Formats: sequence, structure tokens, C-alpha cells
Amino acid sequence: MIDHFVILALLILAHVVGDFYLQTGRSIKSKSSKEAKVSLLANLRHAGSHTFLALIVLSFTSSFEFALIWASFVIGGTHFVIDLIKSRLSKCKGSLLCFTVDQLLHSIVILSVWAYLFGYFAFINLGTLQEALTLEFVAVALAYLLILRPTSLLIQFVLRPWRLSNKVDSNNQDADEQLDKAGSLIGILERFIILTLILMNQFTAIGLVIAAKSILRFKEESKHEYVLLGTITSLAIVLLIGLITQSLLN
Repeated sequence: MIDHFVILALLILAHVVGDFYLQTGRSIKSKSSKEAKVSLLANLRHAGSHTFLALIVLSFTSSFEFALIWASFVIGGTHFVIDLIKSRLSKCKGSLLCFTVDQLLHSIVILSVWAYLFGYFAFINLGTLQEALTLEFVAVALAYLLILRPTSLLIQFVLRPWRLSNKVDSNNQDADEQLDKAGSLIGILERFIILTLILMNQFTAIGLVIAAKSILRFKEESKHEYVLLGTITSLAIVLLIGLITQSLLN
């Protein structure tokens, strides 16, 4: 009998194959077509491939049951609904947020179907949830939440006076705003990596992350201080949060 967690891994593998290798550029465009019939058929074909792949994976279990067919159709059916909704939302075209939410929803469905089939939902109750909610768990979750959006907003407040005083040319306003958005995303990724390294006690590797960030250069000399101020502020906040969290874990 194949281990239950191997089945879960195979289901995720099947999803990756179906979503990223069996889809062509043409089928992706067809799924977002303005013609309802074209979009519907394209989404149905795509969902059908996921249903078939899931059925193949679930057939590796010890005994073939009707529940496996049902589970495969649940995976394929929910995939169809999620993708159809996403294809109808014009704002989702090329959106990283929509892509992330889409993949997260598919993963939740796969995990839920797997847990139901192999009885893992029976282990989830109020008692197990209470045991999982330890100080360490809450501290780590809070630390990662704090270094994302809240820290980005705090850095914006810190940099705002300097940024406004250097905006002379209104024609460059759009470029500056785009640059700030890119810088904010880089900062979030940087803080996420640094906090993870702190919690793993890998302080030496933090220097490599900072060195990689220093490669960033601007043609305008006045921008160097702006970037440096944002980097130091970001680094100081994540170090403070990381060290406090680490002390709680120890």
C-alpha cells in the first residue's frame, strides 16, 4: 500500500502537470475568451484533464472504490469553477494576486479531498487546535505578518518627507511610483528571507542577502540616500522583530 502522504504528493504533482505543462498558450487565451462558449469549453477541457490525472493518482490506493471517482470529480469540478470565475474577472489578467489565490484555492481543495478520503479530518478537533495554538506558533505567525504590510506602511511614513522634498519634476511622478512599488515588493521579499534566516540562526547568510541588495543602483545620485534609508529602516525593523521572536522561541 502506498503511503497516504505519497498520494498527497502525487495529487500535487498531478496538479502542477495539469496546470503548467498540459496547458498551452492557446488554451489559456481560450479560457479567457469573451465568447462564452469558447471560454466554457476551454475551461471544461482543462478541468477534465485535472479530473483524469486525479483519478490516475487515486487509483494507486489499496482498493478502488466509488469514492475515488467522486473525489476526482470534486477536484476537477472545483478546478473548473475557480478557473471560470478567474477568467471572467478582467482585473485578474496578469495579476499576481489572482494567480496566488487561484493556486491556493486549488491546493486547499486537493488537501481537503485527500484528508477526507484518508480520515485525517477525524484528527482535527477543538483539542488539537488548542494544542497547536502555542506561544511559539503565535509569535512566529505574528512576526511574519508584522514584517509584511505593516512594516511597508511604516517605511513609507519614514521616507515620505524625503520623497516629497525630492519630487521636483512632475513628469517623473509615474516612474517614481512604479519604482516605489517595485522597491516595496523587493523589501517584503528581503524581510521575509532575513526573518527566516534569523529564526534558523543563520546570521552569516543575512550578510549575503544585504550584499545582494547593494547591487541595486540608480542613475540619479540623489536616489542613493533614499534607497539606503529605506534599506536600513527595513533591516532594523526585521532584526528587532526577529530577535524578539527568537527570544520567545528560546
